[in-house]
Amino acid sequence: MCNCTLNLNNDGYCHITSLYLKTLSFSGELPPEITNLTYLEILDLTRNYISGNIPEEWASMKHLTYLSLTSNRLSGNIPGYLGSFRSLTYLSLEANQFSGTIPSQLGNLVNLTDLILSSNQLEGTLPETLANLNLTNFRASDNNLSGRIPDFIGNWSNLDRLELYASGLEGPIPTAILSLEKLTDLRITDMSGPEFNLTNIPPIVKKLVLRNINLTGVIPRDVWTSGSLTTL
Repeated sequence: MCNCTLNLNNDGYCHITSLYLKTLSFSGELPPEITNLTYLEILDLTRNYISGNIPEEWASMKHLTYLSLTSNRLSGNIPGYLGSFRSLTYLSLEANQFSGTIPSQLGNLVNLTDLILSSNQLEGTLPETLANLNLTNFRASDNNLSGRIPDFIGNWSNLDRLELYASGLEGPIPTAILSLEKLTDLRITDMSGPEFNLTNIPPIVKKLVLRNINLTGVIPRDVWTSGSLTTL
């Protein structure tokens, strides 16, 4: 998609603002020259065969709001310079081969609403700097993370979707998460830790998956009377 109204330099050109190259079997590495698209806001390279890592040159892209590299073959550590993409609202690195720890610099992405890191080989704990965010969508399933589910997730007041399938994190689920008023999709499975007594569920939850997490006690009556639940 091009925008012909961006003529800040009186160059007379239309500028590419959105670039969708999905499911095209592209291989090779990500080109640093993408930065020449000065006004690029959306870049979607989902479902290709791209390898290597994210070029450091991309950190200079000041207008990028949406970046999806889902389902490629990217590897190595998630680079800390991603924290320079201050305009990002959506970041998906799902289904790649990233390893190492989640960089603390992602906490600098204060405009981010969607952070999707599932199906990689990530290790370590969720960095405390993520408490700076207020996500609506966080997914870190199918990784090798460690430590407990952090309490700060309960401070993401706009959180709508939380997926931690087999993430490696330990329980119990912080009670603050179960008090989030906008949470409609909660999926946590295969989590070690102490027994967890489910005493409260977000009132508008539609999808609830709590499998193999040492759940004890009874399912609250509100689950059956809320009228919102579609998946249990």
